[in-house]
Amino acid sequence: MTTDIEPAPASSAAPAPRWARADGVQLLGAATGSGLVDPTYLIKRGDGQLLQVSELLHLVVQELSPDRDPQDVAEDVSQAYGRRLTPEGLQQLIRRTLSPLGLVADTRAPSEEGVQHPRANPLLSLRFRGTILPERPVNVLAGALRPLFHPAVVAVAVAALVALDVVLLMRGGLVDAVQQVLQVPVLLLGLYALLTLGALVHELGHATACRYGGARPGVIGFGIYIVFPAFFTNVTDAYRLGRSGRLRVDLGGLYFNVLCLLAAGAAYLVTGHGLLLLVVVIMQVEMVQQLIPTLRFDGYYVLADLAGVPDLFARVRPVLSGLLPGRPTHPLVTEMKPAARWIVTVWVVTVVPTLLLALVWILASLPLILGTAADSVRQHAALASQAWLDTAPAEFVLAVLSIVLLVLPLLGLTVLLHRLGRMLLLLGRKLAARWLPERTPPRAVPARPPAQQRPPRGRKPPRPTPRHRTVPLPPRLTPPRHRVWPVPALPLEWPSRNAVPVPGRVSAASRPAGGDPA
Repeated sequence: MTTDIEPAPASSAAPAPRWARADGVQLLGAATGSGLVDPTYLIKRGDGQLLQVSELLHLVVQELSPDRDPQDVAEDVSQAYGRRLTPEGLQQLIRRTLSPLGLVADTRAPSEEGVQHPRANPLLSLRFRGTILPERPVNVLAGALRPLFHPAVVAVAVAALVALDVVLLMRGGLVDAVQQVLQVPVLLLGLYALLTLGALVHELGHATACRYGGARPGVIGFGIYIVFPAFFTNVTDAYRLGRSGRLRVDLGGLYFNVLCLLAAGAAYLVTGHGLLLLVVVIMQVEMVQQLIPTLRFDGYYVLADLAGVPDLFARVRPVLSGLLPGRPTHPLVTEMKPAARWIVTVWVVTVVPTLLLALVWILASLPLILGTAADSVRQHAALASQAWLDTAPAEFVLAVLSIVLLVLPLLGLTVLLHRLGRMLLLLGRKLAARWLPERTPPRAVPARPPAQQRPPRGRKPPRPTPRHRTVPLPPRLTPPRHRVWPVPALPLEWPSRNAVPVPGRVSAASRPAGGDPA
């Protein structure tokens, strides 16, 4: 027995359109390693937006062609899907779902250039993005570095890192290294430059892992993530890979950091310079921070790929509503497999309180944050002015970088508060509409039917036979996979140039009052 997929009655007849895939649409096949019960398929739009659709919608997009009759398309889809799809149902799926999403277009209609189709706008995503390295050079570099992901090379690198940490732990000298770097602004600037270079190498690691698996990475760029500046790599195309391939992409940046650590550690063992030891220690701390799955760092994507759920933040509200007593389980929860549902639920009940506490702390500390940032900006502006007068380029650059890295988080905090205000406003409107309904005139009470039309006492009136309709899973906009690495931060206060003179240069404070130094 088959079930027809029938539409609602059409209001008026229209000229028969000729539907085809929109320009640039690519069918990426079934999503492997998915944590959903029903199979899903991936479709990539011409603008790069990825969509996760049901098998029925995927078959419709696959079979559509301007030179094919809708009746033939419906029959082929019905045969492949196992349920009958009428031509009218086909038109309904196209007009109501596929066409608004930009997956199909009418070849007889005017061009849709300039039409904005919906795009994913995930919670806590990257803002104010810019490009550092375009897509083509990224793929060239990633293709050249693919041999570094050979399993034998990876095993040797990880074993070498463990040995390096043991040697450095036995050797010590961290306190002396900190004092050496903080006393000389030039070394502090060098530390910042090396950590920034390590962040860019981290992003190149994600791109190389994506290329190694057979996908195509996008640009490497920078942006504002929540309240701080960060680098990122667009590896959205990694969705087409299997679970192991996606996990390789998730951890590829950390693996390239391992290679950086080996280079810096070897240089420290040869030279004994404290700057290199600080690079090794700080970079490993940053790597541990990347594995925390609270925000959209590497650990978040590792957990999402283990669960097989693309966007964990999209499941927060459905999971929380299902945990309330007396509330039914949300469809976004029931569509997940038991293991994926367990992983996502544990993540939600852990992350939501953590983020709420962090938000409360930010709001409570906002006056202190703004005051401290303003004082620090004034201090670094004075240091920059003094360094300019004393012709000290390293200290001038360090002061300017400090000001930039203080102002950018304030910009991100402004955007965060703006989005939070909009969310609270929308929530207030919904609550007002729910608890303060509009006044409506009383409804007329229908007249009782005559006695001869009433059902016999003790019997219920027969219910109309329901029309069962097969409704495919709604398509979802898949969020972009941006691998984020925060830009290294400078200390709010670093030693003044007048406090510790740069080697080889006499500071103004140490000059004799009578004239030139001896």
